[in-house]
Formats: sequence, C-alpha cells, structure tokens
Amino acid sequence: MCNGKGWFMRMVPFVATFAIGVFIASFFVSISAPNFRGGYGKRHEMKRLRMENERLKNENLRLKNELENQNWSAPHALHPGHDEWNAPNVHVPVPIPPAPPLPPVAPRAGR
Repeated sequence: MCNGKGWFMRMVPFVATFAIGVFIASFFVSISAPNFRGGYGKRHEMKRLRMENERLKNENLRLKNELENQNWSAPHALHPGHDEWNAPNVHVPVPIPPAPPLPPVAPRAGR
C-alpha cells in the first residue's frame, strides 16, 4: 500500500505541471485540426494572382518592345553598338565640379 502511495505522490506534480502547460499553450496554439480543403477564397486569390502575373508579363514585354523600337537616331542617344569615341558630332562636354571647401582647422589643445 505504501508503495502505491509513493508512486501517486511522484505523479501528482508531473500531471499538474503538464496540465498547466497545456492550459497555457492553448492560448498560443490552436488545438483543432487544420482545414486542408481549399475553400473558395484560396481559389479566388490564386486566380487573381495568375491574372496579375499575366498582366505584368504583358506589360514587361510591351516595355521591352517599346525600348527596342525607340528612335536611336536622336543626337542625345547613341545606339548600343555605336562607337561613341569616333562619332564626329556627338561630343558633349562634361562640366568639372568645383573643388569642395577646405575643412575648418581643429582647435589646438593646450598643454
């Protein structure tokens, strides 16, 4: 009889601690089974994302075509294969920025 009572007294703190831990964890973790069936909302969201992805792909293709068909004969724009060093009328001078001001002189520490 005494042996059974000792085992019971050792199990009470364990069971109590476990019950308190499950109670506290229930505030942070859902114990219910997850819903793996995709509802209408998920399908609708996936369809919307596919449509947006297709629209963005079409817009990228349109912008690439527009960039390729851009008028490269303008004097301010050079064709990528054009040798800009040998071009006779394309020289654009680059202005030289002024020198930055000198930093102020640090005060000398007296000894």
